[in-house]
Parts: sequence; structure tokens; C-alpha cells
Amino acid sequence: MAANNTTSLMGYGSIENILFGLQTAIIITLLVVLARIVLVRFLGALMSRGRISAATKATLTRLIDIITIFTVIVAFLEFFVSVQVLIITIAVFILISFLLFYYELREFVAYINLQLLRHLHGRNYEIKLPHHESPIYGRIVAIEPLTSIIEDIYGRRIYVSNTMLVNSIVKEYIPSIQLRVKLSYSSDDPMNVIKDVTSSFKVLELGIFRIDEKKIIIEKISGEEIVARINAYPTSLPIRLTDLLKLANSINKSLSKYNPIIEFVDASYR
Repeated sequence: MAANNTTSLMGYGSIENILFGLQTAIIITLLVVLARIVLVRFLGALMSRGRISAATKATLTRLIDIITIFTVIVAFLEFFVSVQVLIITIAVFILISFLLFYYELREFVAYINLQLLRHLHGRNYEIKLPHHESPIYGRIVAIEPLTSIIEDIYGRRIYVSNTMLVNSIVKEYIPSIQLRVKLSYSSDDPMNVIKDVTSSFKVLELGIFRIDEKKIIIEKISGEEIVARINAYPTSLPIRLTDLLKLANSINKSLSKYNPIIEFVDASYR
């Protein structure tokens, strides 16, 4: 009977020792889980205020979860295994995580770099991407953990990886729409026609566009025809089809006596 009591007391004592030894791991687990809850709620508040996107919240939450699980595992392993085994386990876990999430980590580091460049947000750029011959034009409207979103003047979105954007050559430009206007005339002096066209743009209602009459380029002057290239600068973006139609109609009405033929050449950033 005495031997049984001794065995039960020893077992009880060993359980107490285990629980006492795990106190640190349990406390660390509780603190890490609490910190995870607070951080996720904070990210949710930022998302609801429009400070970060849903994709950013999801990526950061995933990263927080990985760190939480890793911290809890290490806290409990510290009690059961030796220091050498613990170090090897941590090293293997870090290596596996790096291999599995290499792309995400690379893009996230680039995301942090882009966030520090405050001047990039909301401005119009010509962006020369690495290993691409033709640049892209647009406004950087969002920078997310994996990709950045560039919106052209028509509202079309282009998704570019953060590492590619970080390594791009970026130049700021003013967006414009180019038009080629062909004017027919009979007996008037061509210089009078040009003056008439220039003065008409000063009082013309062009909607969201403005035209600098000093930058009108005369491409051709013949006996019966004048061809002018005009840059129309939008005052707000994106440009809609109705804005282009209103611009063309206004020019057509203002210069109707010259039977204008209006051609939209391209949308460029100049």
C-alpha cells in the first residue's frame, strides 16, 4: 500500500514539474495569440478606412499567422528537446519557409521599398520596365504586397510585380490626347485660318480638356488644306468615351466653316 502511494505521489510530482516547466511556453503562447488578434483587428480597421486593400490585409494576416505558429512551436520545443536540436529545428523551419515563400518575401520587401517612396502615389508616369522595349504610361493607384496597380488615362488597369516596378526607370509626364485636324479653305490666307483656329480655342468649351493654343503644331499647309496637330490635356482622369465625343463635337462646331476632319492620333504622356 505504501509503495503504491509513493508511486502516485511521484507521478503527481512529475506532472506538476511538467506543467511548471511549460508555464513559460503557455504564457508566450497566450501573449502571441493575443498580439495576433490585436494586429488582425488593426489591419481590419485600416482596410475599412481604405488605408490598405483586402489583398494587403490577407497577405499580412498570413504572415502574422506563420510567425505566430513558429513562435508557439519554438516555445514548446524548448522544454522537450536540447538546445542543439532546437537550433537545428529553427534553421530547418526558416529554410523551408524561405523556399516556400521566396516569391512572396521578395515582393513584400519590394512593397516596403515602394511604400517609402511617397512621391510615386497618384502621379502620372512613363515607366520603362526591365527587359521591356516599350514603356507603359499611367498613374500608380495602388501598391499591394505582391503587385502594384497602374491605371492608364482611360481607366484600364495594368498589374506589375513590385520587384519589377522597383527596378524600373520612372519619369513623370503630363497626360494628353493628340488630335490631327484637317481644315479645308478656299480663298482665305492660311495665316488668317491659323489665327482663327488659335483664337477659337481660347473661348471653346472643351469639357474636361484644356488646349494650349501656343503648342498647336502645323504639320501641313497647302493651297486648300491645313493640317494641325493638337494636344488636349485632361484636367481629370480617367477619360471616358463621352469626354472624347464632346471634345470632337466642340472642335467640329467651332471650325465648321473649314469642314474639319478630326482624327485621334494616340493617347500619350508628353
